[in-house]
Amino acid sequence: MSSTERTRRNMIRDRVLVSARTLLLKVNPTGDQNLGKYAYYGFIFSILILFAAVVALTNAYLHYLNVSSYYSYERRILAPFSLTGYEGMFFVVAFAPLPDYLIIPFYGYLASIGEFNIFATFFVSVMSMLFEMGIEYAGGRLAGRAILLKALSYFKITENDLEVADRWIRDHGPFSIFVATFIPYFKNVTSVAAGTLKMNAPWFFLSNFAGFAIRFGLLIYVGYSGIFVLTPSFDYDHRIAIAILGVMALLYLTGYLINKAHTIISHRLRNSGD
Repeated sequence: MSSTERTRRNMIRDRVLVSARTLLLKVNPTGDQNLGKYAYYGFIFSILILFAAVVALTNAYLHYLNVSSYYSYERRILAPFSLTGYEGMFFVVAFAPLPDYLIIPFYGYLASIGEFNIFATFFVSVMSMLFEMGIEYAGGRLAGRAILLKALSYFKITENDLEVADRWIRDHGPFSIFVATFIPYFKNVTSVAAGTLKMNAPWFFLSNFAGFAIRFGLLIYVGYSGIFVLTPSFDYDHRIAIAILGVMALLYLTGYLINKAHTIISHRLRNSGD
């Protein structure tokens, strides 16, 4: 084989090989519409679901961890988190930098060991998020667009983000606010946009309440009941459900990685041909 041919093959191989870092850590290395950030979010969640499913299923049969025997210790260890009471919960849910899909299940778990009442936890967490959305709505409604954009730039919210939210609200009305409550980050942008568009306030808060009630209800249930996955009482019905979720997560991961690798390789070969 000639050196020229060998060099050409090596160049093609370098273009075709996709590093693990590019495949797993970069959200959209090619700018292709099929590799959007929400597909990547699904990829991350699928990894977490698959990991949780593997832990739950293996423990269900092998019983290498039984958290029920540690409840008295856990209650003493986690008690400091409840010292600030429901007031602290209100401000943590509204303003903590951690995402609420981590915070809310944690408070659900604290309710499961008796630190909080589960119904009060649900009510306070929903009211807390309505308070946060109300601040953003008021800011959008009362502040000028230029001043608002300058302030939002510190939170990495751009004018293009607001324009996308504007179109979404104009097209779907209050339903857009309901849907946005299930999408991290976008719920904040739509709340600001709803204020700048002067959406009817009762409809705005009603849509937020409906969305967060459903979402936080599910998250609290996960935190409150999910702990029993790691106990001997974990029954076969739950095992089947967890197995189905694990398989679905694995299928999504496989499809996403294959599609991403194919898109990256096609992009590189197309650019090399140009």
